[in-house]
Order: sequence, then C-alpha cells, then structure tokens
Amino acid sequence: MKELAKTLRKKFSHLIQQVIGITFSRNPNPNETNVAEGEEIVEDQTAKLEKQINFQTSFKKDEQKLLLNKQYPAKPRQFKKASLFPDQTSIAALSLVLHGVAEVLSQKMNLSWKTETSSTFSYEKEVESGKGKIFYYVTDNPETSQPETLAEEAALVVIDQFDPRACAIHLIYCALVASLDKPWSGNFIIDDRQLLEYTGLVKRRDLCKHEKLSTLYHLLRQPAQVLACIAWPKQGKVGAFTVADLKIWDVSIIRDFETDKAGNSKLVGLKVIGQAGVWTKYFLNKSKYHYQTGIITKKTVQKLFSIGKQNAGAARILVWLTFQIQPEFQDCVMGKTLMEIAYSADKVSIAEQDRQLRRQMADDFETDLKVVKEAGWQAELETGPAWLTSSKSTKRPIGYWSEILNSKWRFHPPVEVQERLTMDSNQLSVNNIQPISGNVIREARKAKGWSRAFFATTMGKSVSWVDAVETSTRKVSQKDLPKLLNTLGLHLNRY
Repeated sequence: MKELAKTLRKKFSHLIQQVIGITFSRNPNPNETNVAEGEEIVEDQTAKLEKQINFQTSFKKDEQKLLLNKQYPAKPRQFKKASLFPDQTSIAALSLVLHGVAEVLSQKMNLSWKTETSSTFSYEKEVESGKGKIFYYVTDNPETSQPETLAEEAALVVIDQFDPRACAIHLIYCALVASLDKPWSGNFIIDDRQLLEYTGLVKRRDLCKHEKLSTLYHLLRQPAQVLACIAWPKQGKVGAFTVADLKIWDVSIIRDFETDKAGNSKLVGLKVIGQAGVWTKYFLNKSKYHYQTGIITKKTVQKLFSIGKQNAGAARILVWLTFQIQPEFQDCVMGKTLMEIAYSADKVSIAEQDRQLRRQMADDFETDLKVVKEAGWQAELETGPAWLTSSKSTKRPIGYWSEILNSKWRFHPPVEVQERLTMDSNQLSVNNIQPISGNVIREARKAKGWSRAFFATTMGKSVSWVDAVETSTRKVSQKDLPKLLNTLGLHLNRY
C-alpha cells in the first residue's frame, strides 16, 4: 500500500508539471499565483490520499490482530522446569555394588588393584567377610555391547583420567534407575538442560556452553567405564548367585554440533540414554531383600560436582557418607579411618614420619570437614579435643596428629533427608502398610553381618522381640516400622 501511495504521488506531480509547462522566474507572472495554489492543492490531496491509505493499512493490521486474538487466544507463558527430580532429595540405589563404582571413580589408585591370571587389572571388594566378592575392572570402550576389560598398563591410563566429579553423575544414575518400575528392562533419559541445572554447572560464567557440555560428556562416560563381576554368597534361604554381565551402566550419549562462522564445530546440546545392567534384578528387585536404596540430596550432588579435583579428600568423604551412613543409626568413625578414606592409608602411614606432610594433611582435614558441612552433613565429635571443631584458628597442640587419628566422629545426614524420612513415615502411617515378612528382616540383618543382640540394641528392643519378628510370630508395629526400614536400609515402597 505504501508503494501504491508513492506511485500515485509521482503521477500527480508529473501531471501538474505537464499542465503548467513553465519554470519559475523572478519576473512576476499573472498565472504564477494560480500555479502555486494548484500545486499546493495537488500536494495536499496527495498527502491526504497517502494518509488515508496508511490509515486503512494500519487499521487492517490491527483488525487482523484482534481477530487472531479472538480466534486463537494467547497461551500463558510456559516456565520450563529443567530439574531432574521434583524435590531436593531423591531415592537412589545405594547398594554395595554401586558403592564400589563410586570408590573406583574417587579413590582411583588408592585402592588395592592387582593383576589377575588373565592379565586383567582388577580391584576386589569382599562381601560377607570374604564369603563373596565383587571384582571391578575398567574399560575404554563402554559404548560396545561387550566392553573389553583392560590390562594393567592400559587400565592405569583410564584410571588416571577418572574425575571425582563423575561420582556426582554416578549418583544421578543411581537415583534415575531407582525410579524405574523394572530397572533391568527400562531406561532413563537426561538432556543437557537438566544436567547443567542439577549439577550446578549452569552457574559457571567462566565457561561457554561448548566447554560445559564437553566437560559433561567426558564425565557422563566415566561411570560406564567401570565394570564389575559379582559373586554373591548364600544368605539364609536366598541362594548364592553370580552376575557375569560386567556392565553396571549402559550409556549412550547423543551430541549435537553446530559450525560457527570461523568453521569450528561447537557442541550445542547432548542427550543421555541410560540403562542399568543385570545386577538390578538382584539389587533392585522388589520381591527380593537385595533391594537396597537410600536417599541422596541435590546439595550433596552439587557440592560433589563443584569441588571437583580441588577438594578430592572432601569428595571421597562425601561419597563414603552417602553410601555408608544411615539415618537414626550411625556408628562412630575413627579419625584415622576418615583420614584414610580422604587421603589413602599409605599416605597416612607415610605422614607418621613426615612432619611437613602431617601438617599439610591436618590442614586439609579441617578444610574438608568444612566442605562436608557445607553439603549439609553434620559432623559431631564424639571423642577428641575441642580444637578439632572450633571455628577459631588456633595453634595445634603438641601431639595433635595422634589426637586426630584417635578422635571419634558421628555423622548425621542433611536436614533434607530427615524431612524426607518424616514425610515417608507419615505416608506409611496413613496408608497403614502391612509390615514386611520376618524372612526379609532376618536376611537383611544377616546381610549387614549383625547378630540378633546387636540388632535388638539398635532397635531398642529385646532379643526375644527380634526372634518373634523374624519368625513372623509377631508383626512390626506401625510405630516401629519406619525405624526398622531405615536401620536395615530398606525402603517402604519395595514391598
């Protein structure tokens, strides 16, 4: 319409020039006034016509918008939720098998690796005081259907590349697989937005998206690079079994690339399709007592991811706490044990003869305990000097190293875990779920290596109560059931 107005205006001007046929001069002309007036009239009419056309065009556009809004009302703004889990806590598979994977990723060569007769490099973890065993291996081709276990030289290269932050990814996998109805046949899918948000990597302003996604890609593969062969012993009526399928995690990572103006290929997106191995049939099967889960918190996962290699000792302690510490029941942990978890038994032993190393490790220990506290875990000094928990910076006394090693600590899970347990307990009471069978309770107790007397003391009950419960001659009350589930590491949804 604007073009039409311009065309008409040009035609009117050309017509006037043809009619007038003269040029203006300084000499007065009797027709000059009339020509000027005529030209003003034409210009005025042309301007009016142009305004009219513009108005009609504008009106039609507004009219179209009104009709469009009337026929197709605007949709409310959608706020996309990137978080992997709806709450700050999540149920996760935390069995002994998965703890070993986390150890390999975080402890690396601090573990007792050895070369087998088949020349493969393995780490051996005992079950039931040596009655059973789990053998861990590493691979550099986790994407294949039958990954190859590596010999010592090649395995050392892979192990050296493991990053403590991969433990955070491992915990995410543990939570996602526990949410599946049939973990041995189902799969889980994660996109980069969820990972960036849940790990806290989205807050890193010093990294571009390509760098963030590249970091994620390498970390996502690492839990799948740990393989395991499980030889589980007989426990009660449940017979022994062997899981020959080495894969713990079967992970496929789909990456999207774009080429920038300089011709460089940039990673702009990724998606993870994951599935767990055959081990889930034994350790996430709701009809078996092997079903083992716990609770992880988003804060713990993010802290694991953020400290990375800077606080490897704190990362190892966080991993150990997540798998080992159960609510309402915490054994005391010796300071020496914590030091060995954080820095390796060999390093603690060497420090006995190295004053500078002792001083450095003592500094690291204090710092790492603060990092653990920032993740929500509470460390209570059961036995030991007050300076270990003092917020003030004081000079350590003579003999401080011995005091650290002989100290006793009691850890309490984050507040979010306690709130989740309270919520689950209330839900349990509301639903009036029937107690679990005595056989399940007995086998779960034996799996922990506990005597009836020890279990009775833990529950605040008598040995006769334990006997009655385990023989199903007495049902666990609704009041005692939440504590029993938490103590044995069982979850109320498994039965």
